[in-house]
Amino acid sequence: MASTSTLCRRFRAGDEVAVNRAFESSRGVARSLDEWAWKFPPEAEGRAIVLGERDGEVLTHCAGVPVRFAFDGRELDALQIVDVFSRPSAPSAGLLKCTVEAFLQEFGLSGRFPLAFGFQDPRSDEPGAVQLGEGAEKREPLVSLRRRPSSRSPIRRLLYRAEPARDWEPRLDDLWRRVRHRYPVAVIRDAGHALRRFAGHPTVRYRRFLVFPRFSRHAVAFAVFRCDGGSCRWVDLLWDHAHPGALERLAHISAGLQREAGAESEEMWLTGDPRGRARLEALGFHAEEGPALPSMVARSFEPEIDAAGLLSRCYLTMADTDMV
Repeated sequence: MASTSTLCRRFRAGDEVAVNRAFESSRGVARSLDEWAWKFPPEAEGRAIVLGERDGEVLTHCAGVPVRFAFDGRELDALQIVDVFSRPSAPSAGLLKCTVEAFLQEFGLSGRFPLAFGFQDPRSDEPGAVQLGEGAEKREPLVSLRRRPSSRSPIRRLLYRAEPARDWEPRLDDLWRRVRHRYPVAVIRDAGHALRRFAGHPTVRYRRFLVFPRFSRHAVAFAVFRCDGGSCRWVDLLWDHAHPGALERLAHISAGLQREAGAESEEMWLTGDPRGRARLEALGFHAEEGPALPSMVARSFEPEIDAAGLLSRCYLTMADTDMV
């Protein structure tokens, strides 16, 4: 009888075809190599990916996307865990467990990244749902706000103007510096983050806008929309809380995009910004029951970082997941 050998190892250049084929097999969806390359661009120290193989065939996978994270005045490197999966032909759950453990050892317990986080989708029965091992913390599901077609357009919006944002948008660096105190626990939303997260996707078009007081060159808000499949979604939002009129301008833009797309409603996930939620509810948004939303899971690899405290105060939008 031929022997079989299993192995958990780091990703190597050239694995991408086998990895993408395994992803398609495990998820039952098609994904182009262009989309894989967009999601996992080259990293200076190598991509944060660990594979599980049997006789050279990729069967399990755990990956992380590096992001910069703000935590009470400190900036740190973090990993957003994505694409944890096991092919149906995997011999047992043990290979996936080995893959995840090897990933956490290589990129977390080694000290390379002090924080890892991800999102669990309760609608999925994927056996590779985010697993961060002992010490992981979980928070309540994200909050969804929806608005049906609306004609509300407060006059204060006229005090603000909007411009399409570019792929590389240094004005976002200025905005982030001025409002970061409003987001003490959050993924850093600067120009570099926007470039990586929203630019160059091979199939998805993200509509990005900066908002300014009418006679100012300093942006006071940034929003990203995705309007397809009969839905208009606020993917991301960053705003100066001293300028509620900027939200009114963005809500006016969103209503126009909704009509343009023929969407039945607008939706956003917003957690950790009670003032923003209150302003948007005044503009017709409301929390709506529906399919359960993802929950954030985080694990700290440094004693100084309290994962439970981080989760309780973290600012989150759709952009913080890889689902939209």
